[in-house]
Amino acid sequence: MIKKIDIAGLQLDNYTVREMIMRVDRRISEKILTTIEEVNMDTLALAESDEEVKQSLEACDYTVIADEGILRAVSADTLQRRHEIEDHDFFYELFKRLERNDKKIFVIAESQKAVDEAEEFLLGLFDRVRISGKGVLDDSPGCSENLVNEINIVSPDVIVSFLPSPAQEKFLLHNREKLLMNLWYGIGNNKFMGKKHGFIGKIRKMLDVKRLTHLINTYEHRQNSSI
Repeated sequence: MIKKIDIAGLQLDNYTVREMIMRVDRRISEKILTTIEEVNMDTLALAESDEEVKQSLEACDYTVIADEGILRAVSADTLQRRHEIEDHDFFYELFKRLERNDKKIFVIAESQKAVDEAEEFLLGLFDRVRISGKGVLDDSPGCSENLVNEINIVSPDVIVSFLPSPAQEKFLLHNREKLLMNLWYGIGNNKFMGKKHGFIGKIRKMLDVKRLTHLINTYEHRQNSSI
């Protein structure tokens, strides 16, 4: 199985869930600052047009593929990885460990409503998970700096971000070194927990894969033309 895949110049991790969890567990136990980002089709499209999004993803310690269509676009999909991605196994396995080890979690989102929904969602799945703080990142002046201060007062083990792109990637890019944390897990606001069913969902996935394949081909054509 290919452990790294190249999407238009962006390197993405393709570890199995077991491999990824082992790597993250080891870094957490050694108290090494670790950043993880879920990456879907929309994230990749943004990374192509927004240099800061691309820089943020490149600086992450690990990326988690959140859409199996990404693997199909580069002919790297396997039955195991398809099931792991569709069932969001990494998310569930990581949170089982965070709950079991009583890690302090700080949840951030784009509005008070969104952060409350995120908390409700997490507690609905993991009723003993320890949410020690919540914060909002919106467009108001000084909000980013205030959020950093709120987080550092709590000094959580883990920051879980439900921010939309590109706000999530840019907040991490500009504040990584300021945040008192052990682990950053960027989930995004795309409600990845809910599966797309039915004909419309299948059509959307097909279009997403086609769009990503076009992006890859365009990038490769530009690279070959510059040689």
